[in-house]
Amino acid sequence: MGTHLHLRDKRSVTRYDPDVVDPFEPRLFDVTWLKNEGHHQGSAAGRGDAHFLHFDGRDMVLRPYLRGGLVRKVSRDLYVRTGLGNTRAMREFDLTHWMRGRGLAVPVVVAAQVSQVGPLYRAAIITERIPNAQPLEDHLREGTLDADLWGRIGETVRRMHDAGVYHSDLNRRNILIDDDEDVWLIDFDKCERREPGPWMHENLSRLYRSLAKDDQQGSRVHWSEGDWRALQTGYHKELSDR
Repeated sequence: MGTHLHLRDKRSVTRYDPDVVDPFEPRLFDVTWLKNEGHHQGSAAGRGDAHFLHFDGRDMVLRPYLRGGLVRKVSRDLYVRTGLGNTRAMREFDLTHWMRGRGLAVPVVVAAQVSQVGPLYRAAIITERIPNAQPLEDHLREGTLDADLWGRIGETVRRMHDAGVYHSDLNRRNILIDDDEDVWLIDFDKCERREPGPWMHENLSRLYRSLAKDDQQGSRVHWSEGDWRALQTGYHKELSDR
């Protein structure tokens, strides 16, 4: 993987990977332009902040960084500037790129953009869309998964942990399964590299709570404690078996 390149104008900085796309089209961050030019392919169900796009033969996902909770009422997408390298977009770009380079099952990261708004900034990231993949949550609405697939989910999470990566929002929507039943991890906003420690167990506990919570859309989620045990079996497999 080569050196990342930057595009700059008076208000924004765009970091992109020339090994993925070169030259890069910075207007890919402009949803209005995408829609006018026919590149916009819709938004993720229930997540209007994730936009699907098709450009230059590639399927990609554009995800602006949006606030949640009460602070969202004050500002939906603005953050205090403390340096380009500290922005959520650039941190996620670098981490995802690092993980991909080590063979972890994460998307190809395409570009990240930070736009200055006085002392504040807004930002977004673009990754390649994983072909024919759906969130674990959607698979569980359609039916049950076999123990072998649950075990592979556990193995995938363990590989991430073995690489020292803490996922700040490990839940049933940030685990994807494609048509070949390969398992992928996505959305590394506010994630970071850490030394091994109790956070690994806490990460698993977060995933468990996500699986066990009531479904907000009123449809049944096919999940059981036996499935969780199968996931844990995969997670705790000996390193030599991987």
